[in-house]
Amino acid sequence: MEQTARRQEQLPGAFNGVTTNSQHGRVRWYLVHTPNGKERETCEKVRCIIPHNLMQDAFVMQKEFWFKRDGAWSLQTKPMYKEYFFVATHDAAALDRALAQLSFGCRIAGSRERAYMPMPDDAQDWYRSVLDEDGVVRNSVARIEDGVLHIEQGPLVGQEARVHKIDRRKRWCLVDVGEGDSSFREVLPLDVPIKT
Repeated sequence: MEQTARRQEQLPGAFNGVTTNSQHGRVRWYLVHTPNGKERETCEKVRCIIPHNLMQDAFVMQKEFWFKRDGAWSLQTKPMYKEYFFVATHDAAALDRALAQLSFGCRIAGSRERAYMPMPDDAQDWYRSVLDEDGVVRNSVARIEDGVLHIEQGPLVGQEARVHKIDRRKRWCLVDVGEGDSSFREVLPLDVPIKT
């Protein structure tokens, strides 16, 4: 029980909000906990076993990040949230019961007595707009001209107002996701080679 409570406190920002009852009929995204490094493997098992009427999709949300090795920078891909993958369902309670029956025992994260924490709608819509067909948030490219950020390529085009901090050397930025009380910040790749 204490370990479950501790895990809930460590959920990614989008899932630390108010717990809501399962809204039967709407497809929402939920986190499923899995051992570190087993995100893709467990997700694929679940995708093969759980019927489509209970789970419309299962995916590991990923992002690109800049990695420097031997003086050379390159883009790598990694899971957005270590130890988690996402499921999309219209009935979280039924899906959680089905997941509990699996031999490798995974459950919807944060589930407590038939109450579940879906990703907030505005955050879910935003991620849909920036993820590619492989479920990856790709790198964006920008320039800073007279102190003003202009994102020219990538999924963050037109979203300059959401960017709050930029680390040009490490090639990342902090981006606001969601609105109001459910908003949180995400570290995403951003290359800014030009600053005037």
